[in-house]
Amino acid sequence: MSRLTETAKAYDTVTDLLNQEIRKRTGSTADLQRQREALDVAFYLLGWAQFEHLVKKEAEEVIERERRTKQVARHAWAFLAKELKRASVRQKLDLIFEAKPSVRVGLDKDYTVRNEAAHNYSMLPAEAKDVSAFLQKLERLVDEF
Repeated sequence: MSRLTETAKAYDTVTDLLNQEIRKRTGSTADLQRQREALDVAFYLLGWAQFEHLVKKEAEEVIERERRTKQVARHAWAFLAKELKRASVRQKLDLIFEAKPSVRVGLDKDYTVRNEAAHNYSMLPAEAKDVSAFLQKLERLVDEF
């Protein structure tokens, strides 16, 4: 179990409190709705950051495992080990999910959303608004490593 589980629990707790406050309000809730959107983005990005760290570690393990083989390809894996720091997150995801192209395609879409939120200050699109489900999805993927 990774920190993603704790992050999902924290997100659920904070959003429940914010939703309770929204329900209690008799006037405009626009400011709380904006805070909720900001909260969604913050936890989405936090989840990605935690997932990226785990992806980096998993990529290192895959490369190390392949480097230890007696096959000629071990030289290529040794070279890749030296270059791993320069590899993008997408390249590391390619390495880990090479045998699961549908998972990889989904992560590519999620990563695009992440980039828009992190670099362009975009709010999450409708299909990414269920942050709790997203964090649980990342946790399931980590369990499959």
